[in-house]
Amino acid sequence: MSGALLAILAAVVMGTAGLRWLALMRAGRIPRDATRYLASSALGTLLGVAALLRGAGVLGGVIAALAALAGAAFLALYAASGQRRGAAIAVGDRVLDFTARDADGRSFALSSLAGRPFLLKFFRGHWCPYCVAELRRWRELTPELVARDITIVALSADTVDEIRKHRVKHGLDAVLLADPDLVVTDLYGLRNPRNFAPRPGVIIPLPVPTTILVDGAGIVRWIDQSADYLRRSEPSVVRAAIAAALDAEARATPPRAAGAWQGVAVDRPSAQGSLSEVRQTS
Repeated sequence: MSGALLAILAAVVMGTAGLRWLALMRAGRIPRDATRYLASSALGTLLGVAALLRGAGVLGGVIAALAALAGAAFLALYAASGQRRGAAIAVGDRVLDFTARDADGRSFALSSLAGRPFLLKFFRGHWCPYCVAELRRWRELTPELVARDITIVALSADTVDEIRKHRVKHGLDAVLLADPDLVVTDLYGLRNPRNFAPRPGVIIPLPVPTTILVDGAGIVRWIDQSADYLRRSEPSVVRAAIAAALDAEARATPPRAAGAWQGVAVDRPSAQGSLSEVRQTS
């Protein structure tokens, strides 16, 4: 088989698999079994390399190189998608309070929601298509959230300016908070040292995508994490958790923890809108 034909085959394999994966990613429906996509990426990489070795001409060589690089990149990214599970709090604990800046640069204290249930969402950033897809799908939860007066508080490694600029991507009605220095992320024990993202002039670790359901008394009722950052909290799963955790029987269950909310305040932005000043609060 000629190098040019191998290059075309590599492009077809990678194009088909890539478009399908992109559609699943944008829909927030990444399958648990990605074997077919991994196999396609491996095949596309091998075909691209084979085309280069046989000689595919200038155009064929470019196509083969792109296919091989795309396949190798997907395999590498998928291999690095794993993350540890766990947090500094557990179901039954009192939520940890903090103060951070919202998308408009204003100070927001989590304790201001005392007496109301809320969903606390840690996500990587608005640059992450998996995060944006998840938040976009959460708009399906609007009827349940309105009926139960549940607020969504979504916190990411983005700066205030980045949140303000990119919040239109998902259109979710939520309190969007900035944690570029991962102060709040560390408070909750959700720093993932395995995953990094490029930022202007620096590469930083990222939060472990996590969903925490808190009742009106400030007690954690449900925590959802995945061992793979590619897969997120499905709206149906969140909806079921809300129904199970916030009904009358669940609210009557005595919590393990007691006392005032404890946490940190991060309330003075740096020149770039990052969160810099930290102090303990009672």
